[in-house]
Amino acid sequence: MKDYAPLLVMVYDRLDSLKKCITALQQCEEAKASELYISSDAAYRNQDIEKIEAVREYIQTVTGFKKVIPIAPKENRGLNGAYNAAIDLIFKEHDTFIFLEDDIIVAPDFLKFVNEGLEFYKNDPKVLSVSGFSHSVFFEIDDKSKSDVYFTNRWCPWGFASWRNKILDVHALSMEELSQDLHDKKFVRKLDKIGIDLFTAFQRKLYKNEPLVLDYRYVHYMVKNDLYAVTPYTTKTFNIGNDGQGTRTRKNEKFTSFDLETLKKIVPFRFSEFSNDKINNAFNFLTNNTRTSKLKRVLNAIGLLQFGYYLHERKKKWRKRK
Repeated sequence: MKDYAPLLVMVYDRLDSLKKCITALQQCEEAKASELYISSDAAYRNQDIEKIEAVREYIQTVTGFKKVIPIAPKENRGLNGAYNAAIDLIFKEHDTFIFLEDDIIVAPDFLKFVNEGLEFYKNDPKVLSVSGFSHSVFFEIDDKSKSDVYFTNRWCPWGFASWRNKILDVHALSMEELSQDLHDKKFVRKLDKIGIDLFTAFQRKLYKNEPLVLDYRYVHYMVKNDLYAVTPYTTKTFNIGNDGQGTRTRKNEKFTSFDLETLKKIVPFRFSEFSNDKINNAFNFLTNNTRTSKLKRVLNAIGLLQFGYYLHERKKKWRKRK
């Protein structure tokens, strides 16, 4: 039997979305031969304890995989801490992994796609990950391209696979390093090619002195080192967490209006070697250049962005006191 990469699903308190994620994975033929790690972080506030207990009870009932390994710490680790602990555990026995958050729904051929991608690109120094999600889902794609893949510098955590020997090279970025890079015009030009939202997002991290969470850390590393995610023109995953219930996302009509039945229509895929003519950052650029992102760049250019962040934080504190 072929050895398949282990799956890591991370969840906090969203039981309904976790069930949908697991159900979709169970529809993949490779699931029954794949180990499933489910990381359930502990509550960081008392009001979440009951929800998390329900999540952990459900995890004990999950079947349909080669093996199910719950990761249930007694103390809250946060996103970075929970991810790092789970990856360390997986890498004790495996050299590859597949990652999903609890709000990711996959196509029936998702596991086939990422496992074959891991094999195809394992020796390619330009490819850091195999991405299941593609922002091409919001655009018209010609029939000749639907089975193809492209390469982008923008990291996407919505269902991806990677290798131990590549992912462990991504070091935790210091605030000093990030500040230096944001003053490097060459780096900023490369960053802007995959969406003008990222520059001000990084600026906000500096303002709040927050460590970079996974997607920011990886996209910084990819842009700086000219690395890529291989991505299907026909998406193999979709995020249902943009309904406003997630801890880091607001409601987004573009995502909530997507027909999930589209994922069930399997489109054959074919991989190709990395080449410059296969690089395509257009989907990420167009999707993420929103009016809000443009406004933030204008505010930054005239020196008012940090003041805007200050007002936003004051507003949040005022709401908490009400």
